[in-house]
Amino acid sequence: MAKTTKPKPTKQAAQPMGAIRKGLTIKLQIAAGVFVPMLALGLWLNSKGFFG
Repeated sequence: MAKTTKPKPTKQAAQPMGAIRKGLTIKLQIAAGVFVPMLALGLWLNSKGFFG
């Protein structure tokens, strides 16, 4: 009876730090593109007395 060997689990290639930082930068840019205009609009509407 022949021995069967289990295949060794392959290690996933680690992402380089630059790729992780680039993805984070893109997410931050998208978040800033959404929240900064909302903040500006809220401040402008507040100055016009929109909220009370």
